Amino acid sequence: MNKSPLTPIVTAFLRGASFLGLAFIAINVIRPAQGQLQSSNSALPSQNGLRNNAGAKTTVKVHDTAERTQIRSPQQNYSVTSARTPAGVICGVESRAAHGQVAPNTNGGTLDPVAFINPTTVNASGRVAFNSQVDGSDRNQGVFVADSDGTISAIAIGCGGLGGSGDTTSMCGDVSPIGGHFGGFFFGTIFTPDINDAGDVLFFCDVNGGSSRRALFLYRAVSGEIVKVAAVGDSSPIGGTFGAVGPGSLNNNGKVVFLASPAGETVNSNLFMWDNGVVTKVAALGDPAPGGGTFSGLGTESFGFQDGTFIPGGPVPDNNDSDQIAFRAIVSGGITGRGIIVRTGQVDEWYVKVPDPTPIGGTYFDMQAPSINNAGQIAFFADYRPTPVTFNSGWFAGAPGNWRKVIVFFDPVDGGQCLGLAFSRNPMQTIDAVGNVVFWTNLDSNGTSDRVVLGLTDGNLLIAARRGDPTPIGGTFGTMDAWPAINGNIGTVNPATPGAQNGALSAHMAFNHCPSGTPTPTPTATPTSTPSPTASPTPRATPTPRARPTPRPRPTA
Repeated sequence: MNKSPLTPIVTAFLRGASFLGLAFIAINVIRPAQGQLQSSNSALPSQNGLRNNAGAKTTVKVHDTAERTQIRSPQQNYSVTSARTPAGVICGVESRAAHGQVAPNTNGGTLDPVAFINPTTVNASGRVAFNSQVDGSDRNQGVFVADSDGTISAIAIGCGGLGGSGDTTSMCGDVSPIGGHFGGFFFGTIFTPDINDAGDVLFFCDVNGGSSRRALFLYRAVSGEIVKVAAVGDSSPIGGTFGAVGPGSLNNNGKVVFLASPAGETVNSNLFMWDNGVVTKVAALGDPAPGGGTFSGLGTESFGFQDGTFIPGGPVPDNNDSDQIAFRAIVSGGITGRGIIVRTGQVDEWYVKVPDPTPIGGTYFDMQAPSINNAGQIAFFADYRPTPVTFNSGWFAGAPGNWRKVIVFFDPVDGGQCLGLAFSRNPMQTIDAVGNVVFWTNLDSNGTSDRVVLGLTDGNLLIAARRGDPTPIGGTFGTMDAWPAINGNIGTVNPATPGAQNGALSAHMAFNHCPSGTPTPTPTATPTSTPSPTASPTPRATPTPRARPTPRPRPTA
């Protein structure tokens, strides 16, 4: 397997809208364990560390190992969570897929998911979707699903160099619907596959020998077929062709909202929707914004790879089963500089914008990607001003006329205080049907006190997973991925698992929220793996010898 080390590079792009005098900057990204990401460019503020009166420093996770330091404030005011009895309990955590388990359809390979930097999405039945590398096989990577009884299935298998590596010759992956074979998959939070309640799976990968080098695909569970959503080089509904295609979100109607940029553009991208083979525009730079002005920033993050290509990475929009579409927008010349828009039918509405008041006082001055549920409620990470001279950040949820704080920096959590949070990112669904919000936090300045938390609508916080506690596969919870997801009463936890059975280094897990306090039955079936639901791959070509893998950094305890 080709895991040759890369040298991160920094590229500055001073374009797009600025806010509060803060321009676009590029972030020097620490190379993920998979090793294919070269650089990223995004509209993020350059800020000093936020500290409370005791000097505790806070950080915001942007993606994977990239962090944004917080704004410094002379003081912070925070409110305590509800003292009422919580509505329900966390009634169990189960393992779905662990390092070392058999990876189906890979000729005996085993999963190497690096779960703590590769999150999952989850559907109503508790099935999770995830990308994983595969050890011990030439068919060395792919997208998988794992059921609540531990059954693992392969959706699509690739081989050769990882996504963006420039490998165009490996042909031992599954047959692609655009010709050729699936090649390299992309790893890390940005490229997490999405899954809906029907079991359809949306995923992104390189293709070797096909009509396009790279595409976004949809696996349809009913038919077992994989179809193209959008590929590099496809005609764009706004003219020209797609120079780059990025990830997206999937609803239960099988509709996809995704990012794509025109040929020649390496930073900004537009928003599109795919519906049963037809691609239409959701929003593009220069389009009119509600209340006046025009969109000057929609997809403002891009990621560079060693093959010289760029992929739009976020913020990814979200859609619900009523076909409402939620997205973050930056605007020039309008009634606001930025905010969150929800499109219902053909009508765009500012759900929240700068400088609207927050539900705990003060005003917003930035926000990230919103996640939307079927009730039209959203959850999002935001920066805000508690007073004209102070700054803070946190998670908020609700809908116009009914907003609430979920968590902000320095709030009390599990006997400590919130000192670490992460950007909201799709397709990880963070808000359930009734408005409860799942999030990651850290309780110390060194980043070694992870928690996955469910923020209830009554203001209480339920701890779903705590670093250092025992896991269901032995060992303890170590480093946790910062982007959990939730669907119904099932949420995800993606931790390192030091000391686990069979030497499992990490695992994808799910927790159960019992609103009534009555535990749901825990599946007792022995975890198994099943053949891929996709068609059998064509015979593989003789693999080209590759360099010996470099050692991968192991998870910390």
